[in-house]
Amino acid sequence: MASLHSFSLLLLICASILVVGSSNGDQHHLSWMPTAEAKSASCKGSIAECALAAGDDEEFDMDSEISRRILATTKYISYGALQRNTVPCSRRGASYYNCKPGAQANPYNRGCSAITRCRS
Repeated sequence: MASLHSFSLLLLICASILVVGSSNGDQHHLSWMPTAEAKSASCKGSIAECALAAGDDEEFDMDSEISRRILATTKYISYGALQRNTVPCSRRGASYYNCKPGAQANPYNRGCSAITRCRS
């Protein structure tokens, strides 16, 4: 009898929490999920443009050091790495540009111009 009484008390508490939560006028919308309100005022731009137009610009804040470091890194791949069904170089530690052992890492040589900022 005690377990039936405690179960009914727990059920009553859960039901009252559910009623109080659903009667709250404040609706919690997820900005990335389409709602009836979002469908009526849909954005025709990209996802980033729509997020910025909606005032949801938290994603684009760069307040952390790690975010700045990730964006500051520059990693390039060669055109050979973009070719279909090829492995750029199977030798560990070898250059992607020249797969021979002891080969130069970047065999390309640009001339001196304003864009390369070289001092001649």
